[in-house]
Amino acid sequence: GKSLKVLALVLTMLFMVTVVGCGGSSNTGDKTSDGGEKKPIVIRIGTTVTPTHSYSVVAQDFEKEVEEKTNGEIDIQYLGGGVLGGERQMVEAIQRGDLEMTWTSDIGLAAVYPELGFVNLPYLFPTYEDVDRDYINGWVADYMTKFCEEKGIKILGFGENDFRAVTNSKRPITKGEDFKGLKLRVPETPMYVDFYESLGVACTPMAITEVPTALQQKTVDGQDNGAIMTYDYGLYKFQKYATRANQIYSGMQMCMGTVTWDKLTPEQQQIIAEASKKAAAAQVKLQRENAEKQWKEMAEAGMEVIDITPELEADFKAIAERMYKDPQYAKLYGQEVMDKIQEMK
Repeated sequence: GKSLKVLALVLTMLFMVTVVGCGGSSNTGDKTSDGGEKKPIVIRIGTTVTPTHSYSVVAQDFEKEVEEKTNGEIDIQYLGGGVLGGERQMVEAIQRGDLEMTWTSDIGLAAVYPELGFVNLPYLFPTYEDVDRDYINGWVADYMTKFCEEKGIKILGFGENDFRAVTNSKRPITKGEDFKGLKLRVPETPMYVDFYESLGVACTPMAITEVPTALQQKTVDGQDNGAIMTYDYGLYKFQKYATRANQIYSGMQMCMGTVTWDKLTPEQQQIIAEASKKAAAAQVKLQRENAEKQWKEMAEAGMEVIDITPELEADFKAIAERMYKDPQYAKLYGQEVMDKIQEMK
């Protein structure tokens, strides 16, 4: 009798383990522990941008639209301000599936894949018209989408970072030779340094957080940045002159890891794809409005803001042309891309 009781106990325990096991596996899928409503799929969007940034604004509409259209099947969680790390870390995290989505600059994507750095070549997109035609709605978007897809990244929307400008405390810049002898803080990439050294600039790379003090103490004469950073970091307070030279353009991308994308139903994919496209387009519009507003405010605060002159444009173009033909860039970005750039010009 004793052995039968033990057997009965073992069988009961086995039965419970099986039931709990099955219950557990269905919980990790769609159902809550009480077997009622489906658990929403959590999609976190990680980014480094601030709460007032144009993307933080449009992300609220994106969240609302996706959650409403999927009837709460998807729960969007927006995590800005770099709480999940830098752009490079977040791009790598979506590839692994440790994070679902990220809003990153093309500089962040190029930190992981240097081959994509061609998008920041000097004077590649001198105007918004060029950006819209060739980058956001053109061959660059197609190329980046295809390239990233093969690496496990789905680009769902193309947004905007900023056009870069030059500010300094010495003199207005209207032609190439005005750069000679200036000490400028520039982004720490060989391409940027190559461009500025060709103009006779003494390049000083440093973290953005150190720039206000460096400008104030005159350790550097000026810096290369767009309206957004120049305004947000208060750099204009220590700079008398600004040239809206549009020497380098930087875009932003709304990305999801293909590991996450493949787990969604076709309906969910379509809702997210459409909402992402809409959010990115709204962000571009808002970012451009903000940039104009900020240049205006900086000018009102006493900064002399000038647009690029035909002479400076010609000097920039000459340096850019040399760089496009330089074999080191063909080696880095691929001959096919550099040929395409030559065709554009």
